[in-house]
Amino acid sequence: MDFSACADDSSFGTAVRGCRDNFDFTLRFERIFFGLVPAAVFIALGLTRGLVLAGRPKVVTLGGSVLKIVKLAATILYGALCLTLLVFSTKSNQSKALFASSTSLGFISSLCIIFVSFLEHPRSPRPSILLSGYLLLTILFDIAQTRTLWLASVTPEESTFSRVVTAAVVVKAAVLVLECQHKTKWINWDPKQHSPEETTGLFGLATLGWLQRLFRSGYSKVLILEDLYPLDGRIITERLQFELLERLEATKSKGQRYGLGLTKALARTLSFALLLPMIPRLGLTAFRFCQPFLIRRLLKLLQKPEDHDARNSGYGLIGATIIIYTGMASSTALYWYLHERALCMTRGSLVGAVYKKTTKTRLSVSGESAAITLMSADVERIRLGFLNLHEFWANTVEVAIATWLLERQLGLAFLAPLIVVIVCISLASFANRWTGIRQRAWMDRIQSRVGLTANVISHMKHLRISGLAAPVESLIQKMRVDELKSAAKFRTIYIIVVTLGYLPMALSTVMTFAVTSEGLDVSSIFTSVSYILLLADPLSYLFQNTPNLLAAFACLHRIQTFLEQPQRVDFRMAYSQDSETGSETGSSAYADSEHDTKSAISITGGNFGWETNKIALKDINLTIPSSRLTMVVGPIASGKSTLCTVLLGEIPVSRGHVSLSSNFMSRKVGYCGQTPYLSNASIKENIIGFSPFNQARYDEAVKASMLEQDLSILPKGDDTSVGSSGISLSGGQKQRVSIARALYLDTNFFIFDDILSGLDADTEAQVFERVFGPNGILRHRNATVVLCTHSIRHLPAADHVIALGEHGTIVEQGSFSDLAANENYIQGLDIKPLEAEKRDSTQITDTKVAISASTVVATPKKVAAGFSHMDERSRLVGVSNIHRHYIASLGKTSVLAFTIFGVGWGFFYNFANIWLTFWAKDVASGTSSRSNSFYIGIYALFQVAYVASMFFCFLICFRLMIKVSGSKLHKDALKTMINAPLRFFATTDTGLIINLFSQDMTLIDNELPLAITNLALDVCNAIGMAAVIATSSPYLAIAYPFMLVILYWVQKFYLRTSRQLRLLDLEAKSPLYSHFLDTINGVATFRAFGWIQDGIDLNQSLLSISLKPTYLLAMVQRWLGFALQMIVAVLAVTVVTLATQLRSSTAMTGASLITLMTLGNILNYIVRWYTQIETSIGAVSRLKSFSDHVKSESLEVENVIPPAEWPMQGAIELNGVSASYDEEEKDENDGNENEISEKGPNLALNNLNLTIQPGEKIAICGRSGSGKSSTILLLLRLLDPLSFTSQNITIDSLPLHKIDRSTLRQRIIAVPQDPVFLPDGTSIMVNLDPYSVSSAAECEDVLSVVGLSGLITLRGGIGEALTPASLSQGQKQLFSLARAILRRRIRSRDHEATFGTMTTSEKQSFSTSNTSGGILLLDEVSSSVDRDTDRAMQKIIMDEFKHYTIVMVSHRLEMVMGFDRVVVMERGSIVEVGKPLELKGVVGGKFAGLVGRGGGK
Repeated sequence: MDFSACADDSSFGTAVRGCRDNFDFTLRFERIFFGLVPAAVFIALGLTRGLVLAGRPKVVTLGGSVLKIVKLAATILYGALCLTLLVFSTKSNQSKALFASSTSLGFISSLCIIFVSFLEHPRSPRPSILLSGYLLLTILFDIAQTRTLWLASVTPEESTFSRVVTAAVVVKAAVLVLECQHKTKWINWDPKQHSPEETTGLFGLATLGWLQRLFRSGYSKVLILEDLYPLDGRIITERLQFELLERLEATKSKGQRYGLGLTKALARTLSFALLLPMIPRLGLTAFRFCQPFLIRRLLKLLQKPEDHDARNSGYGLIGATIIIYTGMASSTALYWYLHERALCMTRGSLVGAVYKKTTKTRLSVSGESAAITLMSADVERIRLGFLNLHEFWANTVEVAIATWLLERQLGLAFLAPLIVVIVCISLASFANRWTGIRQRAWMDRIQSRVGLTANVISHMKHLRISGLAAPVESLIQKMRVDELKSAAKFRTIYIIVVTLGYLPMALSTVMTFAVTSEGLDVSSIFTSVSYILLLADPLSYLFQNTPNLLAAFACLHRIQTFLEQPQRVDFRMAYSQDSETGSETGSSAYADSEHDTKSAISITGGNFGWETNKIALKDINLTIPSSRLTMVVGPIASGKSTLCTVLLGEIPVSRGHVSLSSNFMSRKVGYCGQTPYLSNASIKENIIGFSPFNQARYDEAVKASMLEQDLSILPKGDDTSVGSSGISLSGGQKQRVSIARALYLDTNFFIFDDILSGLDADTEAQVFERVFGPNGILRHRNATVVLCTHSIRHLPAADHVIALGEHGTIVEQGSFSDLAANENYIQGLDIKPLEAEKRDSTQITDTKVAISASTVVATPKKVAAGFSHMDERSRLVGVSNIHRHYIASLGKTSVLAFTIFGVGWGFFYNFANIWLTFWAKDVASGTSSRSNSFYIGIYALFQVAYVASMFFCFLICFRLMIKVSGSKLHKDALKTMINAPLRFFATTDTGLIINLFSQDMTLIDNELPLAITNLALDVCNAIGMAAVIATSSPYLAIAYPFMLVILYWVQKFYLRTSRQLRLLDLEAKSPLYSHFLDTINGVATFRAFGWIQDGIDLNQSLLSISLKPTYLLAMVQRWLGFALQMIVAVLAVTVVTLATQLRSSTAMTGASLITLMTLGNILNYIVRWYTQIETSIGAVSRLKSFSDHVKSESLEVENVIPPAEWPMQGAIELNGVSASYDEEEKDENDGNENEISEKGPNLALNNLNLTIQPGEKIAICGRSGSGKSSTILLLLRLLDPLSFTSQNITIDSLPLHKIDRSTLRQRIIAVPQDPVFLPDGTSIMVNLDPYSVSSAAECEDVLSVVGLSGLITLRGGIGEALTPASLSQGQKQLFSLARAILRRRIRSRDHEATFGTMTTSEKQSFSTSNTSGGILLLDEVSSSVDRDTDRAMQKIIMDEFKHYTIVMVSHRLEMVMGFDRVVVMERGSIVEVGKPLELKGVVGGKFAGLVGRGGGK
């Protein structure tokens, strides 16, 4: 047995000559490359895989034993057949060594199959990918060898050997079938917690078959997050994030430019996941380069006369076509599957790393705009840039191979296209120099806009009160326009580079034909074109994606810069004490004991500040006693809040020694900031946080913070949502929820920063007694407490007092009795002795708090899953008119020009191939009617024309259409947000709104226009391609209608699922964004409470949830690509079959096959771009839905614009007005006045009757939550009255319900409790005067009036940028007052200018004695300042607004004594009105009770 009938079989050449119809491989070639090489590689991989499996636990139960036994029997049978072949091979005479070695390795590989199969079955949840791949590949090789052996068999021994080989192939196929069987039902895990992807074998992964159940669900019903497959646990792990940060912190990587440091760290962290896609990508390259060989053989075959050999060769070419095109489809699917997994891991690692860094950043650098933009827009750009990462090396390899093949085909003429390529590369490299710079500039502008938008959402109520909503809206829109201009500069580079990318494809063939036109024939023309396509197409791909890659590196650089920022360093040092400081029990923890001499914290030689050159606290030497109450007092900007951050270890600049008792160093701190941090969750969730729930401790905290009565009036009680930044709560309620959260924490160390400022005198007294008093909760816990406050009347209750001076130094410290005896700061405060303040604690405890619904939304409904008003049908099939809505936003002229150039692209691109067929026929005829120069010249014209058409398409879309639509859609959404009622912000998660202005805008700016441009070009192109392909055979055109039907159903089947996945993708990111914002806004609280790890865990969970739809959306898109490529495979097989069996035209067949080389991608792109439009347009749909369904707070009847002088007198009249924050309450009470008394407890304001005379000064008092702030909101129409009482409010005799709300808030001057500012970087002058109607001198003057001129001078003047975080809370309130004064002066100036142009009679008829009157509304404007500053502010207000009607909400009763009247409120009703001094003397009166219980606060 030597198979020596054919002498050429002993040669190494690929194809055999002189036998087997010259259509076969040689035996030597087959034995080496089909036998030896695959077996050797598998043996090495199999042994390695076996060792890995040996160390893994078993996951398949005994239920799979039957399958295991069957597989074992089949593999053993295959091994026996391989042994038989080895015995036979020893009898071979010729090529004995080659036969013996190949069959020997075949036998050893069979043993490896048994070994790997035996270990893989119980230890791997999925069928063996290694075995499946090896068996499939070698079966194909074995079929070829079997055919050769049968054709070469002459003797009986050779025939027997061939029969055994055939049997071995059959058994091997059976083994493959068995190895592909799923083991899902026998795996020892909960299938609901795992994706079917984890149990899918090679063929399921290569065809993405594991998605079929998801497709069926998406087609038949509305998907929710719970319907999606769980995310593979290996995709997102906390280990990867920590490893990424550790690698980045390595010395060599840190600080590298262009994001290379982070790139290296990411590559090392995800090395295996990033390298794995290279294997199928190499396979794809191999299959692609089989296409020109197929074309060449086919065209040569068609030029020969038809005979038996030609028919056999035709069958072989049909089989080769099937293998090539199905191989391309499966290798492409597997490549993208592995790459998308790597991209998903990249996203998870980067987002997780940004969050972890956020928890470690210094307070001074923790900016919400940076982190939010980095984890949304920047990460998305990185994914887009890395999407074609492997194409860069793969296309480079393909270009090199194509160049070599072209050289073999054309000789030195191959240099012609290379010259074109080199020139284009040089020009593109020059253009790409600006890519990174312009990308970073674009991202910076996105970051600024998103950051400001997030800030506006959090402070919407106070912006409207301040009359800043309109300027802020204009500012954000201006930032959006600037952002689009910056993006246009980046896209210009993209357009240039893309055009340069297509030039090689267009000009290379022209240059090549110009050089080699003399020796061209039909075969060489189309073979050369196929090679040039393989050369130019990868280059165009490289050119198109280089800007995106460079943009990704720019974003990586931004993330790297953020991750490398200095992190918070806890400078506090621990020291040990001899014994523990107190216990959890004891009735008098503050009795004289050994603890008096012990300190919890000591600071020696301390100098602290927020910047190196700006020290806020100087020469600090203090001691805070353990288990005692220490109170810190001082004027505004004296450093009280800074001292709190020092005690927390948060201050960025620290010098000196800060020592903490070891008992506190490792413990949590119950911290309440001056501005309470609240997440957009329920009251109960805010109080509990991440702590375990304890009902007794919870009730204790709620009772101590006086929240019981607040919760009792709410239908949902403590499950009521507080809204974004606590917008649903009053200032006092927010502070009390913050206090309750601190009290609930299991700790004995507390820091409170001015948390009593928002409370009325009575509530403050009771909260102080219950929390800090002798019988308070903290006294019973023996807690160490630091309280910074302006409520100096409580100083006698302190065990230790620290007084800070205005320059950030300690004026004095010690016990209150000692300091009161000194002639210094404390004595100068004139505080009453403690005995005079004491009240019966039982009386305080039992006092019932009379409150209204306040600003708490009674029945909130927090959106958790996502903001969407789309019904089920819209989610399944999309919104019917959304395309028209989007196209209308693009501009008619732009759309028309875009369409014309798109049609031009499709015509010129395809007619060039038709022109080649005319040339080829002319050449084949032997008598050319035209010169080659003629054909080449026309061909060049077509090529240049299609590139020019493409250039103008991209230019119109990227420079004009995006700018117009992006600006318009943003403006509509922004207007909706600015005009939305306050209840919308109270019941909608901040992350959902941010998502509209971040993720959705990113889709509108990036994915949507790119998809539209490419779809238009590809549709025009495909129409021309279909015509070209049909020219090869008329019969093929018959299949087109059927293909269109198939394509229609494929996209429909796919689109229902992908559209819903896109919506879920957008919606699932919202909770992640919200948690990011919560962490950023409350990072000091998170660290103090010890919630960092809890926050990381929650972020990890939310990130995993958000990645599910993202990952599955990418997978279904790859499934679509696979399905389309299989359609192209069918089309290619049809073309080759018709050409070989019906003998089609050689030239037309060549043109068809050339077109087919790109048609697969074109069809893929058409459906992909179309479906991307359908999924990305979900962003437009969400924005439209947002604009359509979020009702404006303004009503149609509110169209009255009063004269510019209004209100001149300031007369206000309320006649039986009631109001509610609850929409249901309004619906029930509207038109039913008789039920108001019954519904009273749920009304924010109930039957208000109040007349305020022009110029009258009115103070509103009452306990926290009594409806004081609601009255201010009512006058500004931020709170709507019940409809039947809306006409009962008038200002200067003009009904308030008819006045335009925006105008109303601009005419009435109001100052909110929480000061608001324009974004960081805005100048001081613009912050003072957002409308830019004042002069610099006027701005400087008002700052001087409020005492801030010195501070502003130190900062460089009013033209310098203002950073609000650098101001103390008191300074912020003074700045707000300065803004109000400036508005009053500008109004008076304009008023005088108007009257100056009138005659005397006109003035007399139009004005009154109060010629410069108006209305001023003040809501606790001095709550965060000391008493002296408060008095100064009151004097300034009275002087500056002496002709104004003033309505002021104040808890400081001492300051209201000079007002004309005081209004006392309870439960949203007015219970007492009169002059302050008269009401103070009324025995049993409400106001007298407030003064008595409040101690004159």
